[in-house]
Amino acid sequence: MTVTNMYIADLEICTPLSNGVAELAEKIEANENEFCLSDYYGHLGQQVNMSLCDTDSIHKSFKKPDPAINVNRCHRDKTLIQMAEFSLAPLLSRFKKYSPTLAPFILALAEQVPTHNPLAPTLLAQSIKQHLGEHADMIHWNQFMPITIGRAGVLAALSVAQKLFQQSKGIELIVIGGLDSYRHSAVLRDLSKQQRIAMTGCSGFVTGEGAGFLVVTNNKKYALKANKGYVRIHPPGLAVEPGYLGSHEPNLGQGLTSAIKTALDSSPELAVNQIYSSMNGESIWYEEHVASTLRHRHQLGKNIAEKTTSSAYNIGDIGSASGAISIALSAHALFSDGIAQRHLITTGSDKNQRSAVCLTFEPEKNEQDDR
Repeated sequence: MTVTNMYIADLEICTPLSNGVAELAEKIEANENEFCLSDYYGHLGQQVNMSLCDTDSIHKSFKKPDPAINVNRCHRDKTLIQMAEFSLAPLLSRFKKYSPTLAPFILALAEQVPTHNPLAPTLLAQSIKQHLGEHADMIHWNQFMPITIGRAGVLAALSVAQKLFQQSKGIELIVIGGLDSYRHSAVLRDLSKQQRIAMTGCSGFVTGEGAGFLVVTNNKKYALKANKGYVRIHPPGLAVEPGYLGSHEPNLGQGLTSAIKTALDSSPELAVNQIYSSMNGESIWYEEHVASTLRHRHQLGKNIAEKTTSSAYNIGDIGSASGAISIALSAHALFSDGIAQRHLITTGSDKNQRSAVCLTFEPEKNEQDDR
Protein backbone atom coordinates (compact mmCIF):
# COMPACT_ATOMS: atom_id res chain seq x y z
CA MET A 1 0.00 0.00 0.00
CA THR A 2 1.29 3.45 -0.95
CA VAL A 3 2.11 5.65 2.02
CA THR A 4 0.86 9.23 1.80
CA ASN A 5 2.94 11.88 3.51
CA MET A 6 0.86 13.84 6.02
CA TYR A 7 1.88 17.04 7.75
CA ILE A 8 0.29 19.34 10.30
CA ALA A 9 -0.99 22.51 8.64
CA ASP A 10 -2.67 24.12 11.65
CA LEU A 11 -4.18 23.36 15.07
CA GLU A 12 -6.30 24.77 17.89
CA ILE A 13 -7.17 23.42 21.33
CA CYS A 14 -9.57 24.07 24.18
CA THR A 15 -8.81 22.56 27.60
CA PRO A 16 -9.57 23.28 31.26
CA LEU A 17 -5.96 24.33 31.93
CA SER A 18 -5.24 26.47 28.86
CA ASN A 19 -6.46 27.16 25.34
CA GLY A 20 -2.92 27.64 24.06
CA VAL A 21 -0.63 24.71 23.33
CA ALA A 22 2.56 26.37 24.58
CA GLU A 23 0.96 27.43 27.85
CA LEU A 24 -0.66 24.02 28.31
CA ALA A 25 2.73 22.33 27.85
CA GLU A 26 4.27 24.64 30.47
CA LYS A 27 1.50 23.98 32.98
CA ILE A 28 1.73 20.21 32.48
CA GLU A 29 5.49 20.45 32.99
CA ALA A 30 4.82 22.34 36.23
CA ASN A 31 2.24 19.68 37.19
CA GLU A 32 -0.61 22.20 37.51
CA ASN A 33 -4.31 21.34 37.38
CA GLU A 34 -7.74 22.92 37.90
CA PHE A 35 -9.42 19.92 39.56
CA CYS A 36 -12.31 20.83 41.85
CA LEU A 37 -15.56 19.48 43.24
CA SER A 38 -18.35 20.17 40.76
CA ASP A 39 -22.11 20.62 40.78
CA TYR A 40 -22.49 17.06 39.48
CA TYR A 41 -23.14 14.10 41.76
CA GLY A 42 -22.59 10.34 41.82
CA HIS A 43 -25.33 7.76 42.29
CA LEU A 44 -25.11 8.07 46.10
CA GLY A 45 -25.00 11.86 46.13
CA GLN A 46 -21.21 12.23 46.20
CA GLN A 47 -19.83 15.41 44.60
CA VAL A 48 -17.83 14.56 41.48
CA ASN A 49 -14.30 15.92 41.14
CA MET A 50 -14.04 17.39 37.65
CA SER A 51 -11.81 19.46 35.39
CA LEU A 52 -13.95 21.88 33.39
CA CYS A 53 -13.19 24.56 30.83
CA ASP A 54 -13.34 28.25 31.69
CA THR A 55 -16.95 29.19 31.03
CA ASP A 56 -16.16 32.92 30.86
CA SER A 57 -13.77 32.56 27.93
CA ILE A 58 -15.74 29.92 26.04
CA HIS A 59 -19.40 30.59 26.71
CA LYS A 60 -19.28 34.30 25.89
CA SER A 61 -19.22 33.53 22.15
CA PHE A 62 -22.17 31.18 22.43
CA LYS A 63 -25.11 33.50 21.79
CA LYS A 64 -27.36 31.82 19.27
CA PRO A 65 -30.26 29.62 20.42
CA ASP A 66 -30.19 26.14 19.02
CA PRO A 67 -33.50 24.33 18.49
CA ALA A 68 -31.73 20.99 18.16
CA ILE A 69 -30.63 21.05 21.78
CA ASN A 70 -32.58 21.11 25.02
CA VAL A 71 -29.90 22.63 27.24
CA ASN A 72 -31.87 21.93 30.41
CA ARG A 73 -31.72 18.23 29.57
CA CYS A 74 -28.00 17.97 28.87
CA HIS A 75 -25.27 20.53 29.52
CA ARG A 76 -22.83 18.30 27.65
CA ASP A 77 -24.39 18.93 24.23
CA LYS A 78 -24.22 22.70 24.69
CA THR A 79 -20.64 22.51 25.96
CA LEU A 80 -19.52 20.39 22.98
CA ILE A 81 -20.82 23.01 20.57
CA GLN A 82 -19.30 25.86 22.57
CA MET A 83 -15.87 24.21 22.60
CA ALA A 84 -16.10 23.36 18.90
CA GLU A 85 -17.02 26.93 17.98
CA PHE A 86 -14.32 28.37 20.23
CA SER A 87 -11.61 26.24 18.59
CA LEU A 88 -12.84 25.95 15.02
CA ALA A 89 -13.68 29.60 14.36
CA PRO A 90 -10.05 30.88 14.49
CA LEU A 91 -8.76 27.74 12.77
CA LEU A 92 -11.19 28.14 9.84
CA SER A 93 -10.61 31.89 9.70
CA ARG A 94 -6.93 31.20 8.95
CA PHE A 95 -7.84 28.23 6.73
CA LYS A 96 -9.86 30.51 4.45
CA LYS A 97 -6.73 32.53 3.67
CA TYR A 98 -4.68 29.65 2.29
CA SER A 99 -7.02 26.85 1.20
CA PRO A 100 -8.23 26.87 -2.41
CA THR A 101 -10.97 24.32 -1.69
CA LEU A 102 -13.42 23.18 0.99
CA ALA A 103 -12.16 20.50 3.38
CA PRO A 104 -13.66 17.20 4.54
CA PHE A 105 -14.32 17.11 8.29
CA ILE A 106 -13.61 14.02 10.43
CA LEU A 107 -14.75 14.30 14.04
CA ALA A 108 -13.95 11.90 16.88
CA LEU A 109 -16.71 11.61 19.48
CA ALA A 110 -17.55 9.53 22.53
CA GLU A 111 -18.94 6.03 22.20
CA GLN A 112 -22.69 6.22 21.53
CA VAL A 113 -24.35 4.58 24.55
CA PRO A 114 -28.14 4.41 23.97
CA THR A 115 -28.99 4.71 27.68
CA HIS A 116 -27.17 8.06 27.74
CA ASN A 117 -29.40 9.37 24.95
CA PRO A 118 -26.55 11.02 23.02
CA LEU A 119 -27.16 13.71 20.44
CA ALA A 120 -26.80 12.11 16.99
CA PRO A 121 -23.46 13.08 15.35
CA THR A 122 -25.26 14.53 12.33
CA LEU A 123 -27.37 16.80 14.57
CA LEU A 124 -24.25 17.83 16.47
CA ALA A 125 -22.55 18.68 13.17
CA GLN A 126 -25.57 20.74 12.07
CA SER A 127 -25.47 22.71 15.31
CA ILE A 128 -21.71 23.29 15.04
CA LYS A 129 -22.23 24.50 11.47
CA GLN A 130 -24.96 26.89 12.58
CA HIS A 131 -22.87 28.41 15.34
CA LEU A 132 -19.77 28.79 13.18
CA GLY A 133 -21.61 31.12 10.82
CA GLU A 134 -19.48 32.20 7.84
CA HIS A 135 -16.53 30.20 9.16
CA ALA A 136 -18.48 27.03 8.34
CA ASP A 137 -18.25 27.84 4.63
CA MET A 138 -14.77 26.27 4.44
CA ILE A 139 -16.04 22.82 5.49
CA HIS A 140 -17.39 20.35 2.94
CA TRP A 141 -20.31 19.27 5.14
CA ASN A 142 -21.34 16.49 2.75
CA GLN A 143 -17.99 14.95 3.67
CA PHE A 144 -18.55 15.05 7.42
CA MET A 145 -17.45 11.75 8.98
CA PRO A 146 -18.00 11.01 12.69
CA ILE A 147 -15.90 8.36 14.45
CA THR A 148 -17.58 7.32 17.69
CA ILE A 149 -14.98 5.18 19.44
CA GLY A 150 -13.88 7.50 22.24
CA ARG A 151 -10.20 8.11 23.04
CA ALA A 152 -8.92 6.12 20.05
CA GLY A 153 -10.98 8.18 17.59
CA VAL A 154 -8.60 10.94 16.47
CA LEU A 155 -5.83 8.51 15.56
CA ALA A 156 -8.37 6.39 13.69
CA ALA A 157 -9.40 9.59 11.90
CA LEU A 158 -5.80 9.98 10.70
CA SER A 159 -6.10 6.58 9.04
CA VAL A 160 -9.31 7.71 7.31
CA ALA A 161 -7.60 10.92 6.21
CA GLN A 162 -4.71 8.99 4.68
CA LYS A 163 -7.16 6.92 2.63
CA LEU A 164 -8.97 10.07 1.47
CA PHE A 165 -5.69 11.58 0.31
CA GLN A 166 -4.87 8.39 -1.61
CA GLN A 167 -8.28 8.04 -3.23
CA SER A 168 -9.06 11.68 -4.10
CA LYS A 169 -6.48 13.67 -6.02
CA GLY A 170 -8.33 16.93 -5.42
CA ILE A 171 -8.12 16.69 -1.63
CA GLU A 172 -5.03 18.29 -0.09
CA LEU A 173 -6.37 19.52 3.27
CA ILE A 174 -8.57 17.75 5.84
CA VAL A 175 -9.92 19.03 9.17
CA ILE A 176 -9.77 16.47 11.99
CA GLY A 177 -11.16 17.04 15.46
CA GLY A 178 -11.79 15.42 18.82
CA LEU A 179 -14.53 16.64 21.14
CA ASP A 180 -15.76 15.36 24.51
CA SER A 181 -17.23 16.34 27.86
CA TYR A 182 -18.39 14.50 30.97
CA ARG A 183 -21.10 17.08 31.79
CA HIS A 184 -23.83 14.45 31.71
CA SER A 185 -25.58 13.20 34.84
CA ALA A 186 -26.38 9.73 33.46
CA VAL A 187 -22.77 9.17 32.36
CA LEU A 188 -21.44 10.25 35.75
CA ARG A 189 -23.96 8.11 37.64
CA ASP A 190 -22.94 5.03 35.66
CA LEU A 191 -19.24 5.69 36.24
CA SER A 192 -20.01 6.30 39.92
CA LYS A 193 -21.74 2.92 40.22
CA GLN A 194 -18.67 1.31 38.64
CA GLN A 195 -16.46 3.14 41.20
CA ARG A 196 -14.27 4.55 38.45
CA ILE A 197 -14.35 8.32 38.99
CA ALA A 198 -12.99 10.71 41.61
CA MET A 199 -15.71 11.88 44.01
CA THR A 200 -16.03 12.99 47.61
CA GLY A 201 -14.54 10.13 49.62
CA CYS A 202 -13.73 8.06 46.51
CA SER A 203 -10.59 7.83 44.38
CA GLY A 204 -10.71 7.39 40.63
CA PHE A 205 -10.02 9.27 37.43
CA VAL A 206 -10.92 12.96 37.14
CA THR A 207 -13.60 13.58 34.53
CA GLY A 208 -12.85 16.46 32.20
CA GLU A 209 -13.65 17.98 28.83
CA GLY A 210 -11.79 19.39 25.90
CA ALA A 211 -11.51 19.89 22.18
CA GLY A 212 -8.69 19.70 19.69
CA PHE A 213 -8.77 20.40 15.95
CA LEU A 214 -6.07 19.85 13.34
CA VAL A 215 -5.68 20.62 9.68
CA VAL A 216 -3.63 17.88 8.03
CA THR A 217 -2.22 18.07 4.53
CA ASN A 218 -0.48 15.86 1.98
CA ASN A 219 1.09 18.91 0.30
CA LYS A 220 4.07 20.37 2.12
CA LYS A 221 3.38 23.87 0.78
CA TYR A 222 0.44 24.07 3.22
CA ALA A 223 2.32 22.59 6.16
CA LEU A 224 3.24 24.60 9.24
CA LYS A 225 6.94 25.40 9.33
CA ALA A 226 8.89 26.41 12.42
CA ASN A 227 12.52 26.13 13.44
CA LYS A 228 13.36 25.30 9.82
CA GLY A 229 11.25 22.17 9.66
CA TYR A 230 7.87 20.46 9.60
CA VAL A 231 5.98 17.96 11.74
CA ARG A 232 5.15 14.84 9.80
CA ILE A 233 2.43 12.39 10.82
CA HIS A 234 3.21 8.80 9.90
CA PRO A 235 0.67 6.02 9.24
CA PRO A 236 -1.15 5.12 12.47
CA GLY A 237 -1.48 1.64 13.88
CA LEU A 238 -4.99 0.42 14.69
CA ALA A 239 -5.81 -2.79 16.56
CA VAL A 240 -8.35 -4.41 18.85
CA GLU A 241 -7.87 -5.62 22.42
CA PRO A 242 -9.64 -8.92 23.31
CA GLY A 243 -9.45 -8.06 27.02
CA TYR A 244 -11.19 -4.71 26.83
CA LEU A 245 -13.04 -3.16 29.76
CA GLY A 246 -16.11 -5.24 30.56
CA SER A 247 -15.07 -8.27 28.51
CA HIS A 248 -14.51 -11.72 29.99
CA GLU A 249 -10.92 -11.88 28.74
CA PRO A 250 -7.86 -10.61 30.65
CA ASN A 251 -6.31 -7.42 29.30
CA LEU A 252 -2.83 -8.49 28.22
CA GLY A 253 -2.14 -5.36 26.20
CA GLN A 254 -2.15 -7.27 22.92
CA GLY A 255 -4.12 -4.63 21.02
CA LEU A 256 -1.97 -1.69 22.07
CA THR A 257 1.19 -3.74 21.52
CA SER A 258 0.09 -4.41 17.93
CA ALA A 259 -0.89 -0.77 17.32
CA ILE A 260 2.46 0.46 18.64
CA LYS A 261 4.35 -2.02 16.47
CA THR A 262 2.60 -0.76 13.34
CA ALA A 263 3.23 2.87 14.28
CA LEU A 264 6.93 2.29 14.98
CA ASP A 265 7.46 0.15 11.88
CA SER A 266 5.73 2.80 9.72
CA SER A 267 8.06 5.63 10.78
CA PRO A 268 11.79 6.40 10.47
CA GLU A 269 14.17 4.74 12.92
CA LEU A 270 14.81 7.92 14.88
CA ALA A 271 15.18 8.11 18.64
CA VAL A 272 11.80 8.10 20.42
CA ASN A 273 12.23 10.99 22.85
CA GLN A 274 8.66 11.40 24.05
CA ILE A 275 5.59 9.20 24.54
CA TYR A 276 2.07 10.59 24.97
CA SER A 277 -0.59 8.30 26.41
CA SER A 278 -4.35 8.59 26.96
CA MET A 279 -4.19 6.68 30.24
CA ASN A 280 -6.19 8.52 32.90
CA GLY A 281 -5.04 7.14 36.25
CA GLU A 282 -7.03 3.91 36.26
CA SER A 283 -4.80 0.91 36.90
CA ILE A 284 -6.06 -1.03 33.86
CA TRP A 285 -4.68 1.59 31.46
CA TYR A 286 -1.41 1.97 33.34
CA GLU A 287 -0.81 -1.79 33.29
CA GLU A 288 -1.71 -1.93 29.59
CA HIS A 289 0.66 0.93 28.82
CA VAL A 290 3.55 -0.61 30.77
CA ALA A 291 3.10 -4.06 29.21
CA SER A 292 2.81 -2.79 25.62
CA THR A 293 5.70 -0.30 25.79
CA LEU A 294 8.08 -2.72 27.52
CA ARG A 295 7.52 -5.16 24.66
CA HIS A 296 8.99 -2.48 22.38
CA ARG A 297 11.78 -1.30 24.67
CA HIS A 298 14.39 -2.16 22.04
CA GLN A 299 12.84 0.59 19.84
CA LEU A 300 11.62 2.95 22.55
CA GLY A 301 14.93 3.01 24.42
CA LYS A 302 15.57 3.54 28.11
CA ASN A 303 13.58 5.54 30.66
CA ILE A 304 10.18 4.81 29.13
CA ALA A 305 8.35 5.97 32.25
CA GLU A 306 10.31 9.25 32.45
CA LYS A 307 9.50 10.21 28.87
CA THR A 308 5.80 9.32 29.07
CA THR A 309 3.23 12.11 29.43
CA SER A 310 -0.49 11.76 30.03
CA SER A 311 -2.40 15.04 29.91
CA ALA A 312 -5.28 13.46 31.88
CA TYR A 313 -3.24 13.85 35.07
CA ASN A 314 -3.46 17.62 34.61
CA ILE A 315 -6.64 18.32 32.63
CA GLY A 316 -8.70 15.26 33.47
CA ASP A 317 -9.85 12.51 31.14
CA ILE A 318 -10.93 14.31 27.97
CA GLY A 319 -12.12 11.21 26.16
CA SER A 320 -12.25 11.52 22.39
CA ALA A 321 -10.28 14.79 22.45
CA SER A 322 -7.25 12.93 23.90
CA GLY A 323 -5.58 12.14 20.59
CA ALA A 324 -5.86 15.68 19.25
CA ILE A 325 -4.44 17.22 22.44
CA SER A 326 -1.55 14.73 22.44
CA ILE A 327 -0.78 15.54 18.80
CA ALA A 328 -0.83 19.27 19.58
CA LEU A 329 1.54 18.84 22.55
CA SER A 330 3.83 16.60 20.53
CA ALA A 331 3.93 19.03 17.59
CA HIS A 332 4.73 21.93 19.92
CA ALA A 333 7.65 20.01 21.46
CA LEU A 334 8.97 18.88 18.07
CA PHE A 335 8.84 22.40 16.65
CA SER A 336 10.47 23.81 19.79
CA ASP A 337 13.36 21.33 19.75
CA GLY A 338 13.90 21.63 16.01
CA ILE A 339 15.88 18.39 15.71
CA ALA A 340 15.20 15.15 13.86
CA GLN A 341 13.47 12.92 16.38
CA ARG A 342 10.36 10.79 16.86
CA HIS A 343 7.42 10.91 19.26
CA LEU A 344 4.95 8.10 19.95
CA ILE A 345 1.28 8.73 20.78
CA THR A 346 -0.96 5.95 22.09
CA THR A 347 -4.71 5.94 22.77
CA GLY A 348 -7.20 3.36 23.98
CA SER A 349 -10.92 3.26 24.62
CA ASP A 350 -13.42 1.71 27.00
CA LYS A 351 -14.26 -0.69 24.17
CA ASN A 352 -11.73 -2.73 22.22
CA GLN A 353 -10.13 -0.12 19.94
CA ARG A 354 -6.46 0.74 20.39
CA SER A 355 -4.41 3.13 18.28
CA ALA A 356 -0.90 4.57 18.04
CA VAL A 357 0.94 6.96 15.76
CA CYS A 358 4.41 8.44 15.40
CA LEU A 359 5.19 12.08 14.70
CA THR A 360 8.62 13.26 13.57
CA PHE A 361 10.36 16.57 13.03
CA GLU A 362 11.44 16.79 9.41
CA PRO A 363 14.07 19.47 8.67
CA GLU A 364 13.51 21.52 5.53
CA LYS A 365 15.55 20.72 2.44
CA ASN A 366 15.93 24.15 0.83
CA GLU A 367 12.46 24.04 -0.68
CA GLN A 368 10.39 27.16 -1.27
CA ASP A 369 7.93 27.98 1.51
CA ASP A 370 4.66 28.93 -0.20
CA ARG A 371 2.71 29.88 2.92
